[in-house]
Amino acid sequence: MWLPEPIYKSLPALYAVMGVLFILGVIYVGLYAPMGPVYLGAGLVSLVAAVLVTIRRSKHVGKTESTDSDDAPTA
Repeated sequence: MWLPEPIYKSLPALYAVMGVLFILGVIYVGLYAPMGPVYLGAGLVSLVAAVLVTIRRSKHVGKTESTDSDDAPTA
């Protein structure tokens, strides 16, 4: 799936913001509310996703994979 570059580059920040908002939701509704654990889980997953995506992107800066490119000639 292809995403425009500004959206693609802002995804880790979006994940982090979502995680913080979910955790603030837990603080607002309380941990023992029916949706409290769900909010906490979604917040933690979002924060972990933000960190993992950022780490993986920093490891692959400047590297391009020609096998995944749509413009690569096929044999």
